[in-house]
Amino acid sequence: MASTKFYFAPMEGITQYTLRNTHRAMFGGEIAKYYTPFLSAPKTHKFKKREKNDILPANNDVFPDYTDIVIPQILANSAENFLWAAKEIATLGYKEINLNLGCPVATVVTKHKGSGLLADISYLDNMLKEITSDELFSGKENAIESASPKFSVKTRLGVTDESEADKLMEVFAKYPISELTIHARVQKDFYQGKPKTDAFKRAVEIYRECGGCADICYNGDINNIDDYNRLIDDMKSLGARAGNSDNPGGISSVMIGRGMLRNPALARDLAAGSTTLTKDELKQYLEKLYLGYETFIHEDRNVIFKMLEHWAFINSHFEDSDKCLKAIRKARSKGEYLAAVRNIFSTCNFIA
Repeated sequence: MASTKFYFAPMEGITQYTLRNTHRAMFGGEIAKYYTPFLSAPKTHKFKKREKNDILPANNDVFPDYTDIVIPQILANSAENFLWAAKEIATLGYKEINLNLGCPVATVVTKHKGSGLLADISYLDNMLKEITSDELFSGKENAIESASPKFSVKTRLGVTDESEADKLMEVFAKYPISELTIHARVQKDFYQGKPKTDAFKRAVEIYRECGGCADICYNGDINNIDDYNRLIDDMKSLGARAGNSDNPGGISSVMIGRGMLRNPALARDLAAGSTTLTKDELKQYLEKLYLGYETFIHEDRNVIFKMLEHWAFINSHFEDSDKCLKAIRKARSKGEYLAAVRNIFSTCNFIA
């Protein structure tokens, strides 16, 4: 489905501005949106410094259109806190703001945030009503309505069972959501097991039957070309939304997280229908990430710890690499790290 757009999913602590800027410079041609790791909206109405830094213009404006393609995501347990955070973000010019209803981490869920909000549909209904009726998203405060940022939502199919999606979709359909991203799992699944694609399709059908008109984004385990092709074939039964001939499979976009961390060229592969990543590209990508991190992480070992988060995914590109990877993990200085990286690239067979 050539018209499908690709999004880089938010991943806490990883998909910050250093990664986004580096990835877009090298592989961003096929990426329509980059979602930020969530910004928590606390009762104190004050962002954590690290989270605020991630969306500051100075850290994102290497690309003039960053306010269009970078989507800040908010984690909040009340409309009041969400709207405070959204208004702070809107002053920076961002064109879309996303509500996170998908995070399954226990420390988030117990605070009635992320997918924890899915357990109380009545509360969520009222929260969405208050958010979407606020002047920020209704356009009432602006002379030109288009100046209002779009409001989008990322959710799961429920908490313990995918049948919970029926009621959730009825609620979502009531409100002017610009795009609805559905992770095809429930909260209790965390990130384990196969995505529930049949339940995803049923959820989309119910959403449409209830009058929901947001674009639909699929999220869940797209790691290679075969995964993507199976998904698109599976989604064909959804059919096009009335009047949208560019959306024959019922979804307009696919959000990819871990798959993109494993293969930074994945979106390009999916668009081309073949693997495209080269060894030199991956080497350059890792070099640029290191240079980016060391501008604000001042001890070598801490920069290396940050790079190890990427190596946890990227190591799959190298055969018989256990010994080389061990050397990378044991590196204590920049020199040791770079030597270990040179070794893995020169001695281990590269797999695109």
